[in-house]
Amino acid sequence: MDLKNGFLSLFFPTQCAGCGRYIKDFKYLYLCRACYAAIKKIPEESCPRCAKPFNSPHPAACRECAERKNHFSRVEPAGIYEGGLRNLIRGMKFYYKSSAARVLAGLIMERTDTGIFEGAHMLVPAPLGKKSERERGFNQTFAIARVVSSATGLPVVRALAKIRETAPQNSLDRKERMKNLSGAFKAVFDVGGKTVIIVDDVFTTGATINEAAKTLMEAGAAEVRGITAARSV
Repeated sequence: MDLKNGFLSLFFPTQCAGCGRYIKDFKYLYLCRACYAAIKKIPEESCPRCAKPFNSPHPAACRECAERKNHFSRVEPAGIYEGGLRNLIRGMKFYYKSSAARVLAGLIMERTDTGIFEGAHMLVPAPLGKKSERERGFNQTFAIARVVSSATGLPVVRALAKIRETAPQNSLDRKERMKNLSGAFKAVFDVGGKTVIIVDDVFTTGATINEAAKTLMEAGAAEVRGITAARSV
């Protein structure tokens, strides 16, 4: 433990978002080392396009991808949305812990196949509505993207804007999520012929990334990929 982290731990004790014990150092900010290490990886037996873990080692096809017309080529999440990772993301989004973005971006860089960045031209944060961003005080996907940008050299471009307010996705079921975001985004930057990587915090039904990808492809993007901190299963 360095002196700075030791000082912070002594005078500003923080409970781990995973296990609730007080953290002895702040390397992973709101997670202790054990809970960070325990974040589950996406299983090898998963859909190569949307990373949905399969129940069978020999699936004929991914049911989610069959039900959803994908506009993205593939998405790579860093971990399973549960336990400490889930609580870390919720803390960032709903309890103003914006610094958690650095930990989540670090997890993405540790866990993501670097091949997804090859040939890409830009990182595009999943857009947040003006009302939500104003209430939250920041856009968590932009914060994550900035850290990923510093590691990859890819520029962060706010190529998408949310042009209408929508109901919170976490209050809706799968079908409602898809309808909720239909037509909610607009391309506000020239992405013609570009390979774009959308950055988001959680991939649940894929509604956000898919609608964002659809908007970018209609604006002339050559390919849209996605990276997220977590994948809901």
